[in-house]
Amino acid sequence: MMEDLHHIYVRLCKDHHIDPQDCVLEKLKSLMQGSKSKATLDLSTSSLTPKTCAVLGKVLAADRTFVEIKFADCMLTEDAIKGLCQGLAYNSFCRKLDLKGNNIRGAGTEALGKMLQYNKSLVSLCLEWNGMGMLDNSFAVFCDGVGSNTSLKALDLRNNQISHDSVTELAAALKRNVHLRSLDLRWNNCGLLGGRALLEMLQSNKTLSRLELAGNNVPSDILKSIETAVQNNEDRQTIVDENQKRTQTMAKHIRDLELDKKLQLNDLLTTIDKQENMMKKTTRTSTQQIGSLQVALDERKGAFNSLAAKLSMAETELALSEQKVSDSNSTMNRLKIDMQEMVANHVNEIRRMKEDRANEELKLLKEISETQDKNMQLQNKVEDLDRKCHQQQEQLYDFKEQVTHLQSELTLKGSQFDERLAQEKLRHKESMRDQEQYKQKEMSRIKQEGEDMERILRDRITKLESQRLNMEEEISRLKAANVADKLNSEEQLVSTKHRLKSEEEQRHVQLEEKIRVLQISKDELQSHCNQQMATISQLQHKNSNLQLEIEALHRQKDELNQELSQKTNYTMAEVEKVKVELTRSQSKLDQERSMQAELREKLSAVDTQMSEQLLKQRKVVEEKEKEVVLLEEKLKGRELELVRMREEEAQRVQVLQSAILNYVGSKHGVSSR
Repeated sequence: MMEDLHHIYVRLCKDHHIDPQDCVLEKLKSLMQGSKSKATLDLSTSSLTPKTCAVLGKVLAADRTFVEIKFADCMLTEDAIKGLCQGLAYNSFCRKLDLKGNNIRGAGTEALGKMLQYNKSLVSLCLEWNGMGMLDNSFAVFCDGVGSNTSLKALDLRNNQISHDSVTELAAALKRNVHLRSLDLRWNNCGLLGGRALLEMLQSNKTLSRLELAGNNVPSDILKSIETAVQNNEDRQTIVDENQKRTQTMAKHIRDLELDKKLQLNDLLTTIDKQENMMKKTTRTSTQQIGSLQVALDERKGAFNSLAAKLSMAETELALSEQKVSDSNSTMNRLKIDMQEMVANHVNEIRRMKEDRANEELKLLKEISETQDKNMQLQNKVEDLDRKCHQQQEQLYDFKEQVTHLQSELTLKGSQFDERLAQEKLRHKESMRDQEQYKQKEMSRIKQEGEDMERILRDRITKLESQRLNMEEEISRLKAANVADKLNSEEQLVSTKHRLKSEEEQRHVQLEEKIRVLQISKDELQSHCNQQMATISQLQHKNSNLQLEIEALHRQKDELNQELSQKTNYTMAEVEKVKVELTRSQSKLDQERSMQAELREKLSAVDTQMSEQLLKQRKVVEEKEKEVVLLEEKLKGRELELVRMREEEAQRVQVLQSAILNYVGSKHGVSSR
């Protein structure tokens, strides 16, 4: 940062055509070589020119390194003070400024006042050993700047030749300033009137807690009253600072309590959520186990039913597949016929379009020939007009010859005929101009007509070309439509195949849904277990019926085709397998009964465990709710304590204010006596 300041200072000096002063360069170099923690620019007792001060002001306007700046005992001129103040007005980093012993007066004091109006960062300003109070008007501008400033805390105005009028201006400005804490006016000329003005100011200003007035010829009673007022302001400020600290600590404590409360509530909610998740997991596992048992039972039942339904499903599927193949063949034939018709229609339309196009081309050729004939006629007219123009020019030459003869005769006759000759010349010139204008108009009109005809013909040609392009686009579009129709027909065939597959899958899904309907509840499982003996007898009856149906199917197959003889053998083998499986299933059903009894016992044990867990969770939730209620009661109690403490503090403040007012009143009474 110091290197940047050095470069900026040197560059600005070059821009303003100024030689940089050695004292400034040496100071900046020493700061660059020293420690980086130094944030003080000390140019005290160095002779600075106004131009260098103006450059330093521009450097300090954008500076963010120096917290304290010193220009003590430099004997700066008014222009130098103005240049520094113009830069410091826009500085937002400097906190302390020392301008002691610079003989500031007049325009310098005005520049300081304007700087204080714009600066928002200065906290301490030392103006000792100057002559700011010599001119009342300039000091009034300085007082306006002090009154409008909101950051200045300490102001040193010792030995500035400030009169009682200037002190009254300063007191009036301090009535508006609520931020200044310390003011040093020692060794000035305040006098009686200035002391009274300061005393009146202290009655409205309650923030000024330090005021030095030694060596100002102020009466002792006024000094004492000012000291008491300043002491009261200091006590009041300490009370206000303590109250602010207390309020800040209480606010922090309240925030900490609120955070603790939120954390506790979040912990409770997380524990409740975890317990709910555990409950859900246990219920899911139990339901999954029950569902798996039900699925196993239903699979066993479905195996019996599927063996019986396979024969009927196979025959129906064969018939349906044959019907669907025939339907698909018929649809394919229809699509082929439609495609042929579409192709024939498209060929006829293309022929018609070609014929129309040929007719339009013939019409256009006729129109072009007509326009060419018109152009020839117009050219003939132009040639006739050119001939007429040549004839008129020859006539003009003849007239000119006659005019020359007449002029020779007129010279003899005298000046009477001179006027007539001039008139005749003018008439001839006008006639020539009219003829030339008429000729030009005719030529331009003929050219415009020819150009218009050419434009019309070009437009028609472009239209015909656009129509030709449109026809070609329609032909390509029709070809694409034919291809798309073919693709659609193929897609329809594929979709029909997919639809058949989807229908088969839907049938499987329906059967699975029917199986799932049986998995309703635990009570139905118990009833199914009781009804299994009855179902076994029904299955035996169904087996006997199936044998009869198989014999009938054998007869039908023998009558229909010899090809289905293999299927009959397959069905007989499957029936024998079913009998074997039935015998096995009876033994397995007995085993499953014992397994179901064990599962009932396990389910009862799981139910008891679930009920116990629910009771435990309810107890835990009730305990947590009680803890939340206790915490809310504690918070309410603490809030009441905070309100009570605030009321006590307000009462204390009121008591202190009343005591201070009584003390001030008693002091005023004693001083008046």
